[in-house]
Amino acid sequence: MANISRIINKIKHQLLVFLLDKLAPVYLMLVMVNFNLPHVQATEAVSLSVQLSNNTDKVEVIRHVDSNPSDLPLHLTAEEREPRYKIKLWVTAYNSLPGQTDSTPCITASGLNVCERSNQGAEDIIATNLMRLPFGTKVRIPELFGDKIFLVHDRMNARYTKRVDVWMAEYADAKKFGKQYTEIEIF
Repeated sequence: MANISRIINKIKHQLLVFLLDKLAPVYLMLVMVNFNLPHVQATEAVSLSVQLSNNTDKVEVIRHVDSNPSDLPLHLTAEEREPRYKIKLWVTAYNSLPGQTDSTPCITASGLNVCERSNQGAEDIIATNLMRLPFGTKVRIPELFGDKIFLVHDRMNARYTKRVDVWMAEYADAKKFGKQYTEIEIF
């Protein structure tokens, strides 16, 4: 009888791991669909921590916004409104070098030329696979960059699902930046 109980507990554990591994990202993606609607929502704190069984990277969803959209005007920009999500994760930096990118180092996955954009003084591009955020999603990294708004325009290697990579023009700057665990805000 104890053996059957142990088998049932093992099956329950495997089912829970499967649900966290497969369904939690789907749930977050479904919530993100609402992210693209033309309204802005007020904040309500919800805490959730997800650790996938086959990955050592940790992601913490600190706040998900879910409240009455009529509380705020429709025209607010990312700089003026509360973030939809606050997530703690690893942030790294990269450059447009063939060893760090593909065969077209200046062209992002969205087709944007970051080298040309950098020549115009803009360094505001990030790469991420996090929740498959759509290209153009606004992200802020307040602890490291203050109120600067970054745009998702690139993807990382498929093995990095819980990380943000900030594009930098200079290799020395990216090397100095290193790898930092911090909070990002997604609008």
